Amino acid sequence: MLAANNLIEIFEPMAPISKQYLFEMGNYGFRVYNPDKDEEAVCRLCWNNALPGGRPFPLIPEAGAVSFGRIVTGPFAQYAGDYFYVVDDLRTEELVGYLTGAEGSDVTTKKGMVPWMQWRDKSAEQIAEKEFGEISFKLYLPMLGYLESRKFLYTLSLGGRAVQFLLHAKFNNSKEMPKAPPCPEYHFHVKAGHRRQGIGSRLIAHFLSQFPNKKKYRKICAQVTVCAGHKSLEYYTGLTCEGKKLWKVYDKRETAMYSASEKRAWGLGPVVENVSLVADRKRLLAYVSKITSAESPVLSTTSQL
Repeated sequence: MLAANNLIEIFEPMAPISKQYLFEMGNYGFRVYNPDKDEEAVCRLCWNNALPGGRPFPLIPEAGAVSFGRIVTGPFAQYAGDYFYVVDDLRTEELVGYLTGAEGSDVTTKKGMVPWMQWRDKSAEQIAEKEFGEISFKLYLPMLGYLESRKFLYTLSLGGRAVQFLLHAKFNNSKEMPKAPPCPEYHFHVKAGHRRQGIGSRLIAHFLSQFPNKKKYRKICAQVTVCAGHKSLEYYTGLTCEGKKLWKVYDKRETAMYSASEKRAWGLGPVVENVSLVADRKRLLAYVSKITSAESPVLSTTSQL
């Protein structure tokens, strides 16, 4: 049995590492996100993972991939950069994974303290308007949007379905976003071809290790989109660690982002839901530590599992 207070010991680096990396694991280097260097690569990875199942998001074509990624990752980069990590393939120097995280504390604004999740969603809406313009207004009165005509034309160039997606995200995001408790939150993605190497688990383990064992940090939140045919809600609720459930559903809401024909075409099942999952921090850390040590040849030789 691996004691909770000994979990970090198995992650000590085996050899000296480059100064730019927090640590290395096999052929991968883990470091803090650098917006000037990493933004485009992270945004494209995000876009490729946006549809349930990890395929490129079909409603926004390749031309809008970076803009879409900014909407999703931008609030974390702006407010919680210390918890934004990326992974490089040391052989090719390609960015192959990332984790965006946040402490979950209220955000200080000019209007006072705002809950993190509320601030995150409002910030994402503002980024969307910066990237695509105030499309709900310009679709009907384009001449009044003259000063942002380039944004308007760019948005229209993405196609009618992409415009529908953006309108849906603007007017329905708050209704379709599940509630979440005020606790640390994370999202991550690893590029196809680099999975099953322990990268995702290692990212999560490093993020979880940043928080002290205080009552405030007992819980961890992750928001996912689930549906039949891919990773269903049952997949997450069925995960266990030492005989106990890993994730519990805090809130879930169906999304109308996809039409019936799109669900059939992409194998999404009849219902697509956005779900807030909550886990005990220590239990989740123990789980990902086991996964990492089992999947990584480097770490499995040093662990005492």
